[in-house]
Amino acid sequence: MPSSRTSRKLLRGEEGRSLPFALVVVAVGALLVGPFLAHVSTSLLGSRAMQEGMNKQYACDAGVEFGIWKLVNDSAFRSQVDSTPGTPVPLSPITVNQLTTNITVTLSGEWVTLTDAPAAVGAGGALAYAGSGYIYALRGNTSNTFWRYTISGNSWATRANTLNTVGAGGALAYAGPNYSDYIYAFQGNGTTTFWRYSISGNSWATRTTTSANVRAGGALAYARYNNIDYIYALHGNNTTTFRRHRISNNSWTGRSATPAAVGAGGALAYAGGYIYALRGNNTNAFWRYTENTWATMANTPANVGAGGALVYTGGDYIYALGGNGTNAFWRYSISNNSWVSMPNTPATVGDGGVLGGALTYDGTYIYAFRGSGTNAFWRFLPTYEIVATADGVTISARVVISGTDVTIQAWEIE
Repeated sequence: MPSSRTSRKLLRGEEGRSLPFALVVVAVGALLVGPFLAHVSTSLLGSRAMQEGMNKQYACDAGVEFGIWKLVNDSAFRSQVDSTPGTPVPLSPITVNQLTTNITVTLSGEWVTLTDAPAAVGAGGALAYAGSGYIYALRGNTSNTFWRYTISGNSWATRANTLNTVGAGGALAYAGPNYSDYIYAFQGNGTTTFWRYSISGNSWATRTTTSANVRAGGALAYARYNNIDYIYALHGNNTTTFRRHRISNNSWTGRSATPAAVGAGGALAYAGGYIYALRGNNTNAFWRYTENTWATMANTPANVGAGGALVYTGGDYIYALGGNGTNAFWRYSISNNSWVSMPNTPATVGDGGVLGGALTYDGTYIYAFRGSGTNAFWRFLPTYEIVATADGVTISARVVISGTDVTIQAWEIE
């Protein structure tokens, strides 16, 4: 049987073309394969670089999360951070993805200027947060002006005027939760007048007057003891007078006199079963009251004068303005009986900024009048700055911590 294989002779002129053709094929292949291999190599390198970058970022993320965990769960570390505001406190480095991650934590915070009050605030200016997103305010400054600030809208509205003009010693205290419709007020201005404001009715009513005139240093604070609701009061006026109003029967009773005379900058705050007080009067005296007795606590970092104020923000801390024509702002640790300086107010605080408590707290922010015959109104947010770095990558986070609740304000990669 003939073979099925066929052959072809090279025609004249084709001899020697096979090698050049093969070389051309190889050359073209090289042109095609070279870029392909280069692409594969570049992609692998890019993927590797991306993976390394992700590992670094993950290590930094883990570092920030570890910093948050330490703040919430390690009270000794939290105290160390809290005792040195503005100073980064390092944590021991951690290893993540075989990368060493360095971490620092700093107690910080920032003041923000809000919409100005409708008019200048002077002696007797006061603030009270009453829930539902509203802050109520006495203008003081020998006026009968009363305002409401809407937090969500950053806006002011005029409410019913007080029944007479408010001056030095004007003060406010919200009486919730059992009397959540009411805010109580001193007129100050050298009077014994005591009022109650109905939030729902937008109306004022006179209550039983107190026993002595209230002037600079007058202050009010709501407190509940033995299931009874009270409003406690300093009369200021360079006296040691301290009294208690029982809300349910509209009556006043005298309590133990303060350890020394209270003057301009006197303030009160109720915190964890105790009432804390600034003496003011250009002194650094700070006291605690319970069971009708007074105890002397750690002095404030500097003397407190007109414009001094207190506000309790829950947990372990009370914040204070030093007033006295300064921008001093401090934080007091109840458990440690110690003070630290916080970021200064945007401008100096004077009389009327905070006589009677023109610091207030809404559960997140601290609000303040500057006073001093200005209409400046500010907000402060205490924060922790956590910075984690791993092999040239840095992540910075700003968080707010209330108890075990953590709110992240910012999370940035550098």
